Amino acid sequence: MVQYSLKDSLENVKQLRERMEAQVRPQLDAASVELKKVLKDMGAEPTENASLADIVNQIRERNPSLRQLALRLDIATYDVRRKLIWNANMMSAYLTDRAGKAYELDVKPKLQHYRTSAESRAKALIDQLHDLRPKHANAENSDRQ
Repeated sequence: MVQYSLKDSLENVKQLRERMEAQVRPQLDAASVELKKVLKDMGAEPTENASLADIVNQIRERNPSLRQLALRLDIATYDVRRKLIWNANMMSAYLTDRAGKAYELDVKPKLQHYRTSAESRAKALIDQLHDLRPKHANAENSDRQ
């Protein structure tokens, strides 16, 4: 019994890992391509077996001054920064749209319901006050006579 539940749990974990990998893998591949492009623009020739120290040395050799390094870094990351800004703007617009739809579908009807019920209760109370007032006025008139 325990073996079957462990086996099922392991299979569920394996399926979850495969789904997550399928979702993350394309993003990692795209990020890897962008990083290689930035490194190449900075003056490095990244290879599969190149160490981080080798890449840093290549960048130092091709950018002897801080000014050149900053300029190349700005140029190399321009496209990536524009893509990130674009993606952030689109994500913001998407979330705003989703929030608007959620408001229209969920929040607004509840608010309208509460408003109408509050208005109807207020009208009922006002009507009760109006009903009590003439009785009170009649009682005062009979006391005066």
